[in-house]
Amino acid sequence: NQLYTESVELTDKFEAGTMEDLLIALRQGGRLAARVGERTGDGSIALSDAAYSACPVETPEGCPKEPTWRITADRVVYNPATDKVRFSGAYLEIFGLRLLPLPLITINTTGGAQSGFTIPEIQVSRNNGVEISQGYYWRLAPNRDLTANATVFSQAPPMIDGQWRHLTELGAYQVTGYLTASKRVPDPLDPAATERDIRGYLFANGKLQFDPKWSLTSSVRLASDRTFLRRYDISYDDRLRSMANLERIDDSSYLSVAGWYTQTLRPFELQGQLPFALPAIDYRKRINSPVLGGTLQFQGNTLALWRPDGQDTRRAFASAQWDLRKITPLGQVVQFTALARGDLYHSEDNALTATPLYRGEEGWQSRGVALAAVDMSWPLVGSLFGGTQVLTPRVQIVAAPSIRNLAVPNEDSRAIDLEDTN
Repeated sequence: NQLYTESVELTDKFEAGTMEDLLIALRQGGRLAARVGERTGDGSIALSDAAYSACPVETPEGCPKEPTWRITADRVVYNPATDKVRFSGAYLEIFGLRLLPLPLITINTTGGAQSGFTIPEIQVSRNNGVEISQGYYWRLAPNRDLTANATVFSQAPPMIDGQWRHLTELGAYQVTGYLTASKRVPDPLDPAATERDIRGYLFANGKLQFDPKWSLTSSVRLASDRTFLRRYDISYDDRLRSMANLERIDDSSYLSVAGWYTQTLRPFELQGQLPFALPAIDYRKRINSPVLGGTLQFQGNTLALWRPDGQDTRRAFASAQWDLRKITPLGQVVQFTALARGDLYHSEDNALTATPLYRGEEGWQSRGVALAAVDMSWPLVGSLFGGTQVLTPRVQIVAAPSIRNLAVPNEDSRAIDLEDTN
């Protein structure tokens, strides 16, 4: 740190005592300025009529400039040993306007977070009226922290929420939760009938990277009932999706073992009609074609869908696809594709699916697919409308025999995709 001052009184040990019109340039980039300063016995510097900002006070050309924001205070105590600045009688100023009082605020000059009360939040919403939220932040370690908040409303019962964040050697994850006790409407057909209940919401997600190839990604979103998130203005999603996906990726292959669960928040949608997707396994291997050139991709995929009150479907398929891509002297991109694929399905309780066209035939069903395709595109590049525009005419011809599409359930897609970029 560097200290600049107009005048200084030294002690008998030739240490700085009282200073006037001083500036402390912190090595982390912040600035502390004050009319009067005094070094205390523990090495701290007590400032009067002071201001702090981490914004630049000079332009790139070296000209002075006013900081975008700053904190002004009647008294400031800076402790170099802990890199903490404690303010008394402080206000937040943005573009020179004094906007918000900051009683008993403490900041860390290193730019890192520290434990303490957060700035209160005050807002007005249509659902809850006036909302006042106060939180406390625990900096437990450089790689983990916890925040707890309490919120009171003028038109709703109070609520508490918290968030835990943790950065580990393998990756990062966070867990957020909301909890309250309030009235809810159990039957959307009778909105006048309410009951008081414990209500809440859980959201957690994260990713762990076990090694350069293996990783695990997960997300959990669960609500106690269908109206809690909208009632408290947390989210207006009408479905909540939870998933876990274990993946292995290398230069020529891909493996995914995943599971999915969806919670509906739509008033009249039956939860039992939404499936559990477990397991959903996909494996792909790509190699160079030794005979015809191009690439060969082999794929194996299986999916099981379970519905408590609906149609259950299991599916597996295996495929081989050959692709060869060429560019003509005029710039046309021509791609040749050949695909062979076999599908096996088994479904139960097909009559519980509301749309007959999507049901397929109950029991074991199979289909085979063999097709060939030629795809030609011609990217045309030119200057237009002040920029560079790309216009790509494209023609594709596909030859394939009749396929038993209507015999199999239409769960994800009956169509066969020749590329995965759509």
